[in-house]
Amino acid sequence: MKGRLQQELETVADSPFPNRQRERTCRPVLRTLKAAVMTDNSLLLVTATPASSTRLLAGPVTCVAAMSGGVDSSVAALLAARESAFAGRLAGLTMRLWSPGDAPLSEKIRQCCGPTAFEDAKDAARAAGIPHYVINFEAAFQHAVVDYFCREYVAGRTPNPCVACNNLVKFGVLLDFVEALGAAAIVTGHYAQVTTDDEGVHLARAADRSKDQSYMLAGLRPSQLARLRLPLGSMTKDQVRAMAREFGLATADKPDSVDLCFVDGDYRTFVAQRMPEGLAPGSIVTLDGRFVGRHEGVLNYTVGQRRGLPDTLSDGPWYVVRIEPETATVVIGRKDALARREVRCSQANIVRPRAFADGTAHGMAVCRYRSGAVPALAHWTGGETLFVTFHTPVPIAAPGQLLVLYDEANREVVASGIIEP
Repeated sequence: MKGRLQQELETVADSPFPNRQRERTCRPVLRTLKAAVMTDNSLLLVTATPASSTRLLAGPVTCVAAMSGGVDSSVAALLAARESAFAGRLAGLTMRLWSPGDAPLSEKIRQCCGPTAFEDAKDAARAAGIPHYVINFEAAFQHAVVDYFCREYVAGRTPNPCVACNNLVKFGVLLDFVEALGAAAIVTGHYAQVTTDDEGVHLARAADRSKDQSYMLAGLRPSQLARLRLPLGSMTKDQVRAMAREFGLATADKPDSVDLCFVDGDYRTFVAQRMPEGLAPGSIVTLDGRFVGRHEGVLNYTVGQRRGLPDTLSDGPWYVVRIEPETATVVIGRKDALARREVRCSQANIVRPRAFADGTAHGMAVCRYRSGAVPALAHWTGGETLFVTFHTPVPIAAPGQLLVLYDEANREVVASGIIEP
């Protein structure tokens, strides 16, 4: 049955980074929605009155623990259940985001998005002594993450599906859903730190820098960040696993999830099956316009790539410098042609507006998850555009990736935006 909730979720924005005005109209309006949602416990009814909807759960719920079935979210839920503020008012919720349709479930899908993950989450909720629900958010995930992922590759850009999932699904649609249940906060297993003081909300790196996920959360607005509870921000991964063993969780030694949880195999095949136009043949030319060969689809290339270029290019190395999807042209050049001294970012998200008191902010810029931070100067005078100038050219800044500006100590997030050509 395709209920009203799913229909509402399908109105979610096509882009995971919608402008702020558009976002208000495309988010599902759950407070005015009456819909039936199948869970693993019972039929959960979301009514127009948040207070009454909470009575359909196991008592009044003020906080929801987002549980993926991994060790991090399991321990985060257990820690939250120990807090007196959430005693008897915490519920575990697992989002069903993806299924491969009629295809067989691989071990990867089972562990990340399938039955194994659901059972692990349920077991952890049982250990925490909290009720657990599985909610189907596949429609939202399809629109905001999968479709976006495919479109970006066909458009010659490099997508960041994890950031998209955080912005519109995990802390977009889910946050609206939780709010409709009357809950005020979400507990997650992300490695980052969120604090609030007189100056507003602060998003900082995790104590365990090797697991830091502040980059993945940097696209969230301050109002979203204020609703997060991140118990693992001050812990190391080893401490989390040790605590999971102490609690007797089966997930204690479960491997970390992979970034592309919904792609089982080669992403190019995945995209081509959904958007075959990405396989349209075209030309490969040098920056000065010299024709050097043909290709079998722009989705096979990303900026900075060396693999898959014509064998006739014996005077390499050559790199993909630009992709022109309108003419299906792949433009190649030398490594120094990839370097950028400045970039323009769209969908600017200013987490610390006071840092831009004079329109500029000095800090450390990260142009890709896990890449090194470089000194930079950002310009923002309001609106959706952020201009960033690097003190020294960065080797690559791929269009479509998220740029995150940290403070000069490289600890706290100041702003973020999507890198444009």
